[in-house]
Amino acid sequence: MARKTKPKKTSPDKIIAATLKLATNQPWPEITMADIAEAAKLKPAELMQHFTSKLAILDGFNRQIDDQVAGVFGDASEDETVRDRLFDILMSRFDALQPQKKAIKAILRETVPFDPKASLCGLGAIMRSMALALNLLGIKSKTPLGCIKTKALAAVYVRSFKVWLEDDSADMAKTMAILDDGLAKIENLAQIILRSKKFNQPKAA
Repeated sequence: MARKTKPKKTSPDKIIAATLKLATNQPWPEITMADIAEAAKLKPAELMQHFTSKLAILDGFNRQIDDQVAGVFGDASEDETVRDRLFDILMSRFDALQPQKKAIKAILRETVPFDPKASLCGLGAIMRSMALALNLLGIKSKTPLGCIKTKALAAVYVRSFKVWLEDDSADMAKTMAILDDGLAKIENLAQIILRSKKFNQPKAA
């Protein structure tokens, strides 16, 4: 039987992997695009064809995770609720991020408190990822109500993400608990709003 060969990494994948590896070994602000090109075994010009900055590489990493999450998302069973599905989607995201946790922590330590531009880019990436999570469920994210849902889900994700960063358990029990709690709260809020709308509807004459 012929041995299966692993698919070759594309240049963007190599660049992202090299960047994250560098981030675990030296301070993020000190890493240059030249360092990344050398680590990825690419010429600087080749690197710039794919990414023009370190922030662009991080955005590429986030999109890579989005693709992985979308790729493993399957059809729902009849007894699964929207909350169950969102839980599965966001936990699959944490699963995909897990191998790079050390690099992520190192980068965040050097960017979030000191780099507003990086923080804003990160927030934008989170909003895009949460919109994707809703879209995977067939929930529109670009309507006014969809935007509210996206922001609510982003708040739950960020809260869970902070716990995940410090959750060293093999089963990510703390992360699952905080995520489930957050999803339960927005589910309850949605039900209250729905009941309120029904109550305030004018009665038929």
